[in-house]
Amino acid sequence: MPIFAKATDIITTLPPIAGLVHWLEPDADVLCLLPANADPHHFQLSPRQVESLQQSKLLVRSSQDDGHWASLGNQAHVFDLWPRTEHIKQHEQHRANHAWLNPHAIQAVLPKLAAQLQTMYPEDKQKIQQNLALALTQSEALWQAWVQISQTTGLNKHGVIMQHPSWTNLFQALHIPIFNSLESEQHGHEYGPRKLEAALRQLQQHPNIRLIADNHHSNRALQWLKNHHPSSTITTLDALGSCGESWVHLMQRNLDDLQP
Repeated sequence: MPIFAKATDIITTLPPIAGLVHWLEPDADVLCLLPANADPHHFQLSPRQVESLQQSKLLVRSSQDDGHWASLGNQAHVFDLWPRTEHIKQHEQHRANHAWLNPHAIQAVLPKLAAQLQTMYPEDKQKIQQNLALALTQSEALWQAWVQISQTTGLNKHGVIMQHPSWTNLFQALHIPIFNSLESEQHGHEYGPRKLEAALRQLQQHPNIRLIADNHHSNRALQWLKNHHPSSTITTLDALGSCGESWVHLMQRNLDDLQP
């Protein structure tokens, strides 16, 4: 017998977005498209996922990050948390990417998401409003925790070199100097020997720079830097998490990984 796609109320493109929906409406029927450990830059929807999209009531996405996925534009009911902006300047592009990693960006979209969910689940309107108030409080507490760790670890003083620019949005908001990002958002425009040599010179000039790895990307370049500058510290962060993980847990997990 053929396996048919499951009808789902809400579909999200990325795991952190599923976490935001469940934060406000824990009983929502949510399907997350990106599988565990998949690379969102190379991801393609399966026929079953396309069928699920057609049957769902709402797609919640971030076109700033999933805008290159095929078949998403055909969905009738879409709530875009962070819309893709074509005219944004190239040097400002990363500020809008991975906005879910910035608690202040989360605070800006949560009320809009709550309003959308209240339309879908009018019987839970009061509960969603209560969950929104709690979420805004929790996100502010996490922002303060990130401010504190940027100070206690010296990140805001010494800066970082990143494998991938996933954390640019948050680090810029925290005034953490970003000396280099070895990968660009567009894969295929990766680091070369000159970029690695420039990063090594930066390390030699600023020996306390923290190397930020990404668990969804190869971090061989950072390991090369550490081999040539052994006193460097590599910290691996997770910008995506998993579809069953709450946003609070994802952010706290990364905070814990930054501890000395």
